Amino acid sequence: MPFFDLPTDDELTPQVRQMFEEYRGVAGTETMAKTWRAFGRSARIIEARFKAWQNLNQQTSFAWDARCIAVMLIAHTRRCRACFSGARFQLDKLGFDEETMDAMCAAPETLPLKERDRLFVHYALKIATSAADLQPKDFGEMAQHGFSKAEIQEIIGFAAYWTMNMVFSQAALAALSDD
Repeated sequence: MPFFDLPTDDELTPQVRQMFEEYRGVAGTETMAKTWRAFGRSARIIEARFKAWQNLNQQTSFAWDARCIAVMLIAHTRRCRACFSGARFQLDKLGFDEETMDAMCAAPETLPLKERDRLFVHYALKIATSAADLQPKDFGEMAQHGFSKAEIQEIIGFAAYWTMNMVFSQAALAALSDD
């Protein structure tokens, strides 16, 4: 028997229902992912995730395809099946085929992107998967590639959001599992 169960609509507060509705509208989905819905009884968690999603993922200057590729690679590295599948779904809608996506996972240094977008993905992946290994020279390198301090902070925020989201997703999937 799963440790978590998914709350019914009646168990959601009006605040949570409103955030779910807004998320679905912007994301273009009819239903809320179970990795979000599993936390529906905690308005604080939903609000934190929703605000982080808006501020650190949606409101960014980086290209949508580059963000989707970054999420796919971060999810691949962090082994988050839900986020990996979601990113690939978005990339499929953008016209990327399975073979191309597999090649990106196998060799992220050869992404079919403009140089600036490729560098965004590179640094987002590095920050999301090995932030403890960052050195001051890494930030200087990003600046030498033309990223402003504000853009570097935006990349950090993007990586932090997806790292957080993957923790929620992986924990929810484990708690919803029958095993």
